[in-house]
Order: sequence, then C-alpha cells, then structure tokens
Amino acid sequence: MILRGTSSLTDPLEMRPDGQLRELVNDACARIHAEFVRRAPFLGEQVRSWMANLSPTGKAPEYFLRPHSFPLLNLPWWAAKSFADEPDCEFLADVVYSTINGYYYIRLLDNLMDGHDTVELNILPATAFFHTEFQAVYQRYFDATHPFWEVFRTAWFSASEAVTRELKLDHIRQEDFERVTVAKLAGAKIPVAAVGFHYGAGERLRCWEEFTLALSRWSQMEDDLFDWHNDLRHGKTSYFLTEASRHKGFESVEAWVICEGFQRGMEALRKDLSVLRRLAPSLHSLDVVRYLDSREAILERLTVRIGGAFDVLKEVARITEPKAQACDWIEFSKSEGS
Repeated sequence: MILRGTSSLTDPLEMRPDGQLRELVNDACARIHAEFVRRAPFLGEQVRSWMANLSPTGKAPEYFLRPHSFPLLNLPWWAAKSFADEPDCEFLADVVYSTINGYYYIRLLDNLMDGHDTVELNILPATAFFHTEFQAVYQRYFDATHPFWEVFRTAWFSASEAVTRELKLDHIRQEDFERVTVAKLAGAKIPVAAVGFHYGAGERLRCWEEFTLALSRWSQMEDDLFDWHNDLRHGKTSYFLTEASRHKGFESVEAWVICEGFQRGMEALRKDLSVLRRLAPSLHSLDVVRYLDSREAILERLTVRIGGAFDVLKEVARITEPKAQACDWIEFSKSEGS
C-alpha cells in the first residue's frame, strides 16, 4: 500500500522533505479538519482521531512526511519544481490537499478489505468526503473535456481493479506482480499528471509518468522484501512469499529468507534502482537524484546490517544443525530477543 512503508527502513541520514512541502502538508491536514467541522462535525471528530492514530507520532501531517515512505506528495512537488522556477503554490496546495484525501479514501477501504480495521467501519461514510474532496479540487483547473480526466479515470479505475483482483489471488507470480500489485499504485500518476498539464509540460510529462510507474514497482518490491514477516504472520500473499513457497529445499519460509531469499530480494532492488537511475536524467530534477542517492545508501547499510545477522544464523546452523533446520535457529533467536 502506498505510504505505509516499513519502520525497519528508518535511517537518521535519510533525505527529509523541504520546508515548503512540509507547510503544504500541514495546511492540507488542517484544511481537512476545518472542512469536516463545517460540514460533518460529529463524523469529523472520529475521523480526526483515526488520522492521528495512523501516524506514529500522533500527528496526521507527520505520516505523510516520513522519509522512508513512497514519495506520494514529493513526486508532484519535485515535478513542479522541474517545470518552473517559481512553482504555483496555490495550485500545489490544492494538489497536496487532493492527494491526501485520495490516500485516506484508499486507506480506509484498504484496512477494511485487508481485515486490519479498527474503527474504519464506524467512519465508512467519510469515504464520501474524501472522494469528493479528492476529485473536486481538479474541477477548478481542468474542464470536463480536458485530457487530464482521461488520465484520472484510467489511473483511478486501474488501481481499483487491481486491488479487487489481488484479493482473489492465493499466489502472486511475476506476471501478477506486474499486472496487479504494481497497478495498485496507479493513482500516484494522478497528481503528477495534474502538475504536468497545469505547467504545459508536454512530452516531459511522459518522462515523469514513466518514472512514477518504475518507482511504484521498486517501492512495492521493497515493501514485499522488508515486510515479509508481517505478511507471513497475517496470512497476506505477496510476490516475495510466493517465491519462497516455490523453493522446496528449505524447511520453512524463514529458512529460505535467511539462506538465499533476502539476498535475491536485495539484488532485485539494486537492479530496479539502476532502472530508476537511467530514467532520472530526463526529469531534470536534483531532488530525484538526491532521493535515489538516499535510497541506495540505505539499501547498502541494510545489506550489511541484516545480511550480517543472517550470516551469523547460517553459520550457527551449519555448525550445529543441517540446513533444513535453519528455521529452529530463527525461532530460538526470536525467543531470545523477546
């Protein structure tokens, strides 16, 4: 899911959002609360608590500013900075507001569909607010016949179709990952397209759309790799766990991850990161280059840290047990750490 990210990727050296974007996010969340107070105050109080509880800090804006999450709000901001020396802050404030509403709409439904809901059923009517605010903003800038709306419909409906298809999958093969899992993030193209059309970016918009799709793919692969244990515990299928089930020479998923799965996943992330590197020059964005530098540095540190820990477990298992019993050592290490 867009933005959920993984806490294991937190790093003090990660790239942080700039002050202007932070201000836009703060203002957008305050605007959501103000609109609820004006139009649906009882519902709004419950939604306010839900929004705050999504954030580890208890502050709704901070949820969207975590540097290890998919850069859903950064992408249109970076694109605007690449298209104009002085971005139209009023327009971008509306784009950020729209995108946050769109995210909350998806997240509320996603929690219900995944079975991870807490209060979501009680605030389900809030989807009417979120969807209306998500779409209505763009009606100020694009008339009904504008080509933006074809991008909007295609991306929005593709994401909805993909979410529904994924629920029916017991296994996610390579083709499913490309056609379904990555397609769930198609909505990220909408704010980028809005920025491109607003600034008359022409063919440069295609470059940003291609990069957004490639980054969505990379981020989903990253999420699969670093959230594999949570997915396994909750019975959630993923491409990474499907790959684990295909390797029968190990006693457990955990043993496969330690012995070879983690390394395979890291190699796939490096390969996809090189694709992003090749796409970046056409964007004319130093922000994108800095972001990719940051992600690459984090991957290398994680390779050393997590890979080193797995090497220790493999060596202990090699000395004391057959390879097939590696999972016993995983469970032992868990109990020792708890």
